[in-house]
Amino acid sequence: MPQFKRLTERLNLKEFQLRALLDITKAINNNESKDDLLALYARIIHDDLGIQRLAYFENDGGWRQVRSTDQAGEGLEQQVAAFMQGQRDIEFIGSEAGTGLGRFDIAIPVFHQERPLALLLIGDIDDEELRMSPTVKHLNFLQTITNLIAVAMENKRFAKRALAQERSRRELELAAEMQQMLVPKDLPREGRLQAAAWYQPHQQVGGDYYDVIRTGADEWVLCVADVSGKGIAAALLMANFQAMLRALLQRARAPLDALVHELNGNVRERARGERFITFFIARTDLSRGVMEYVNAGHNPPLLARPGTGVEELMDGTIALGMLEDLPFLNVGRADLKGGMLLCYTDGLVEQEDAQGNAFGTEPVREALETLSGATPDEVNQALKARFESHRGGLPYLDDIALLTCAFR
Repeated sequence: MPQFKRLTERLNLKEFQLRALLDITKAINNNESKDDLLALYARIIHDDLGIQRLAYFENDGGWRQVRSTDQAGEGLEQQVAAFMQGQRDIEFIGSEAGTGLGRFDIAIPVFHQERPLALLLIGDIDDEELRMSPTVKHLNFLQTITNLIAVAMENKRFAKRALAQERSRRELELAAEMQQMLVPKDLPREGRLQAAAWYQPHQQVGGDYYDVIRTGADEWVLCVADVSGKGIAAALLMANFQAMLRALLQRARAPLDALVHELNGNVRERARGERFITFFIARTDLSRGVMEYVNAGHNPPLLARPGTGVEELMDGTIALGMLEDLPFLNVGRADLKGGMLLCYTDGLVEQEDAQGNAFGTEPVREALETLSGATPDEVNQALKARFESHRGGLPYLDDIALLTCAFR
């Protein structure tokens, strides 16, 4: 009779374990929430197995308690982190002092590919009772369901991160598509003005900008700009800046210095002093072959003219958005006939090679001097080839915008 009773107890135990495993598996397959999974897990341990004390910790960039009975594991995160640094197997940890981790009897760690995922602390051993502790009796089963729950929690975290990454990737793609719509494609290639450009964002989107805007029969506005910083925030500020510039140019013709003052106020308001924009703008009158310009803290564009060499266009002011009011502003002027203007952002000249040497402005100057009879597109292609040879396959350090214009 006692043997029959033991067999019955074993069968009942196996039936319970299978049913519990089935419940956990169904909950995982039904993609139930983290809280519901942990509640089911705790109910099996506490209510069904009769284990009175438990604390479950998970490692998601740091240890934290996510389930416990009677606040048993509160404040133990640092001890758990130290304990798990050298722990791989189930361990009896109870102590007579009954403090800290010693409040529990057994620690069950869970690892995945050498990475610690979770730790279950349980305790119910009562020296005054003669029966076998349920913790000891069900130890293998406890390890099994803890592994199931820990892996399920890790999969949920992985799925959440993957979803966030996919959302970010799609947002970047959409931002890149929108920015490509803003970058001018149809530049003038015949007549008194010929232009060509190269745009290379550091990431999918960038904070550099160039534009060629017709404002009259023989009048054009040329500009290049660079927002401090990179990524979506810089791209959004640049998109706003482009829209505002084009809107201002559609108004009645205003002096160039007044236009730049208004642009500065807008950038300051939008960026709240957290970002600034270096900016070069030139207003050209091709019938007279003259240009007036303002350089607002930007890399000096280079103007090459027959018989006069290469000139750096420096006149202007500080970068836009740094101060509410520009402390000074000088409008520069230059003759254009037969000349070529090359504007660029700092991503071009600051790019380093494998030895840490910057590309510098000398190759830019040499391209203008040696290719004086070439088209703007030919100048850009030659300069880009030399740049890529210098870069040697290393990542781009910053956004790059290059605008070259020839005046006839």
